Amino acid sequence: MVIILFLVIILLISNSQLVINGASYGLMLWYKNVLPLLLPFMLISGLLENSVISSDIELATKKKLAIPTIVLLGLFCGYPIGAKTNAFFLKKGLIDKKTGNILLPICNNVSPMFFMGFILNRTLDNHANTLLCYIAMFIPYLLIILLEIFIYPKDKTKLITKNNSSIKQASYIPSTRSISEQSINQITHVGLYIMLCSIIAEFVLSFEFLSPMIKLLSTGITEITRGVTYIGNSYIVNKKIKTALILSITSFGGISSIMQTTKVIQGSGLSLIHYTVVKILCSICTYFLYLLII
Repeated sequence: MVIILFLVIILLISNSQLVINGASYGLMLWYKNVLPLLLPFMLISGLLENSVISSDIELATKKKLAIPTIVLLGLFCGYPIGAKTNAFFLKKGLIDKKTGNILLPICNNVSPMFFMGFILNRTLDNHANTLLCYIAMFIPYLLIILLEIFIYPKDKTKLITKNNSSIKQASYIPSTRSISEQSINQITHVGLYIMLCSIIAEFVLSFEFLSPMIKLLSTGITEITRGVTYIGNSYIVNKKIKTALILSITSFGGISSIMQTTKVIQGSGLSLIHYTVVKILCSICTYFLYLLII
């Protein structure tokens, strides 16, 4: 491991301009597009989570509110809000691990604002049908959820019993200041991950021995925003294939989103391997489903 890190340092030093370009692109992307959009949603989601936990409603009602809250925040706020809310409610005992793992891939997706504003409008220039794009992206998730409900092993741990419910309800509830500090910490980590993946993408694009198609796929897999922009500006594939690739990458979310998800689910017991496998499967299905329905 020490040798590998030493080689990485040498690689970075010997290609300092690529590092500077990638870091600058990633940080500007975070500052202009991610920070102003995501930070308010992180604060709001934290306050909403806090209000559900601290409210005087019955525990059974809180459990019923947990799943809709996870899904709505995840689908409307984008990465990594869904994963963050999922992990929070799992730690508080409002959902079990089985439910959390099944929900994690679908509740952790791009927000409608990003999808319609950046993907459809800016990248695809509004030539793709919005409804068909959403069908291609989310039908695979719905089918996998239905399949997993039946085949996923039951969680043997009891969620909340009469004996431990008082412990769960008495658990620490974050203050508004604590929520703000957590949100700032999380958004900072998001920026670091975007910067790191942007540097990796810069190196990939600089490798002359890689074919244009491999560069397309590698950049998209690494970081979604830069990846879909690169594919959108490419002329090596036709419009139909280009749209299918962009939707597939959007469904996957990129390595950057996996790193963000890893950060917010720490200590929750949610499976990152399960999440990544489902994301890959749905990404592949989205690609072929779009080509099939168009």
